[in-house]
This record gives sequence, structure tokens and C-alpha cells, in this order.
Amino acid sequence: MELKYEELLRNSIVDNKIKAAHLRHIPKLKTCDNWGQTEFIGRVNFKFKFTEMDGGLIKFNGRIYYINNRQIQSLMNYVKWNNLNNVISVIE
Repeated sequence: MELKYEELLRNSIVDNKIKAAHLRHIPKLKTCDNWGQTEFIGRVNFKFKFTEMDGGLIKFNGRIYYINNRQIQSLMNYVKWNNLNNVISVIE
């Protein structure tokens, strides 16, 4: 069951759009052994009923993770991400 769910999240971004229901379940990445192996997918800014996600989505080891805006700002000087200006739209 969990593998199907991870595959659903992995394929949830289509044409720079993601559903809010999928975005809610993407795990947050707090630490990483090798930030150089991460791939920046795009920025996300969406306000849920009780929380706000202002950051970006990255791909690491074939999985999608959310990182907040402070992490992006801290890592910009150390990690060479090509598409920092890419914005992912969140749809209901």
C-alpha cells in the first residue's frame, strides 16, 4: 500500500501543477546527507486552512520532498539548482 502511495506522490506533478490533496502529504526534508544529489523541481506557495506552505519541492533518491523557504535561501550558495524560478501551481 505504501509503495503505491509513494508512486502516486512521485507522479503527482503534471505540467507544473499539483493537487492540494497530494501536496499536503508530501514529506518535509529537514536534513540530507548530500544536498548535491537533490534536484529542485519548483517553488510552491499555498495556504491551507491551518497552515501555509511557502517553499519548494525537490527530488532526492527518486522521492519528492518539501523544503521551506529558509532552507532554499540557505542552500542557494552551496547547491547549484537550475530552475529556482520555476513555480508549481496548486489546484484544488
